Amino acid sequence: MNKVLGFFKALILPVAVYLMFRLISGGTFGSARGMLTIARQSVLSALVAWGMCMNMQMKLWDLSAGSVVVLAGMLGGRAMLATNTGLAGMIVFTTLAAIVLALMIFLVYHYMHVPSIVATLGMLMVYETLSTILFNSEGVKVRGDLTILARSPYCFIVLAVYGLLIYVLFNYTSIGYHVRTVGNNRQVAANIGVSIRNTRLKSFIVEGVMLGMAAVISLSTKGGAAPTSGMDSMSVSFDALMSVYMGMFLSRYCNLIVGILLGTVSMKMLNAGLIAIGLSATLQKVATGAFLIIVIGISSNQARITQFFNDRRRAHKLKAQWMQIQ
Repeated sequence: MNKVLGFFKALILPVAVYLMFRLISGGTFGSARGMLTIARQSVLSALVAWGMCMNMQMKLWDLSAGSVVVLAGMLGGRAMLATNTGLAGMIVFTTLAAIVLALMIFLVYHYMHVPSIVATLGMLMVYETLSTILFNSEGVKVRGDLTILARSPYCFIVLAVYGLLIYVLFNYTSIGYHVRTVGNNRQVAANIGVSIRNTRLKSFIVEGVMLGMAAVISLSTKGGAAPTSGMDSMSVSFDALMSVYMGMFLSRYCNLIVGILLGTVSMKMLNAGLIAIGLSATLQKVATGAFLIIVIGISSNQARITQFFNDRRRAHKLKAQWMQIQ
């Protein structure tokens, strides 16, 4: 019963975002067709956010996820075309490429002992450069019948399958337990026998699997993958980072994996709503940043906020008792 109640509390955020922009836009935002588009756009972001969440639980920032999606899509798509293995080959080759790319990031981060933000930023530059110089800067294109996973209802089936996978891994396996233990206190985790290296290794493998499917969805949505440069792929990582932080905020009411999905949908509705009310691109970024700051600020200071209102209620109660005595 408490879990059900908590889930409905978590739903307040996306519902509030929807109602706010529905009212502000005068009804232009929130049509059934528009919401279906938002839901489809949420699939890619949710997969990337789910892939990053385990590392973020261990206080590891990964800014390279977007570049992994792009490069894995190019490598997997090219391998699929070379072997003529169709959709199954695209899924397998793209996932394998993403796992290898994620493991390269793990090797740089873990064995070179550089901060995660530096390691992932450096690998982002390397992967973007590779996406530019490989295949004569042509990227890859896939034919129309291979883009089926970007359409309804197949994209939502993918979301459900991979959501269930990460949910089980995070909540019911030793991987998830060790990730949470390392995230809470790395020294304590090491003292009780948790291998930091193996935990990080498994976390990056899981991220590779999720980013591999995200690359497949990206290929299906765009009909291919084009080279990126100038850290343009970082926008994918930042969108996922915001979704994970939103999920962490909502995790006090529901499971983190569910919270990340709700956070992703909320952020996509926020972006669509800002467009619907006619804000410029610059103001959209300002509004998105302000929204994230407010939500994370409330999350970080919730204990203080709760204590403040408890103190006010106690003060009013004491004042009422004093007035009765007088």
